[in-house]
Amino acid sequence: MLTLGLPALGLSLGCALAYSASDYFRKAVPPDCPVALTLFYAFALEAPVIAVWLWVSGDVRLETAYALPGLAAAIVGLGANFMFIVAVRRSPLSLMVPMLGLIPVLTALISGALLGEWPQPHQAAGIVLVAAGLFTLYIPPDRKAGLGFSIGAVWRNLRNEPGAGPMAAVIVLWSIAPPVDKLCLAHASVGMHGLVQLFILWGTIGLWLVARGGFGALTPPRHAIKPLIGVALTAGLGYAMQLTAYRLTLVAIVEVFKRSVGLLGALVLGRIFFGEPITRPKVLGILIMALGLPLVLMD
Repeated sequence: MLTLGLPALGLSLGCALAYSASDYFRKAVPPDCPVALTLFYAFALEAPVIAVWLWVSGDVRLETAYALPGLAAAIVGLGANFMFIVAVRRSPLSLMVPMLGLIPVLTALISGALLGEWPQPHQAAGIVLVAAGLFTLYIPPDRKAGLGFSIGAVWRNLRNEPGAGPMAAVIVLWSIAPPVDKLCLAHASVGMHGLVQLFILWGTIGLWLVARGGFGALTPPRHAIKPLIGVALTAGLGYAMQLTAYRLTLVAIVEVFKRSVGLLGALVLGRIFFGEPITRPKVLGILIMALGLPLVLMD
């Protein structure tokens, strides 16, 4: 029986902290390092971490039927990772990362529309809270007008945020990812699936960079090397701990930790490292979303 014992708790929290740190490092990579080059090194340096985890687990199952869903997963993953970096480069981390709270909401609604698996009452309440929290997050901090005015102000604030469009694409893509991953895992072990995906993405981006600019296009700016290593190590450790935690407890519990810590981490890291203001709407919106997410994720 899967429980939340001390090992599962530690792995879930460690996974969440690692992914939150990865969000910071992805934004910390300087803008003169192209997004494609950032992903190339992130995937390349992350692969050894996953390879070690795969070696420890010993499960290397990979069937030929994996090819089609594996390709679909790679396309979704490439698009989502690319747009994520674009979004956090354009806009504050504390406004972009909380938008990822819409992923389980959209996944739940898609499951209802396509599979008839409509949210339970507590999940519906969670969806309302997540939506309310995101609404609150985008209230202009200097506005104190009534509800009708606030709705228009919030919509303009969200629409005018440069990273909102790319992050909306990330939300859609990462909402599609779970069912695609499920198809992949019917024909491969979890670790092998992760490693194959990394090699597909790394190889595709590498070939594209070389085709456009020769092998010189693979050389990163010197000042980008440290944050690139940070992206790879934190994402790799986060993924390895996530996979291990899945063996010990419910996936939903791990996701609750990831999303909740990610919300708070974006606020704190954005303030400490990028000078992003901590405003009342941000704090209140993130708290409301943190209350709603466990309701959405738990069956």
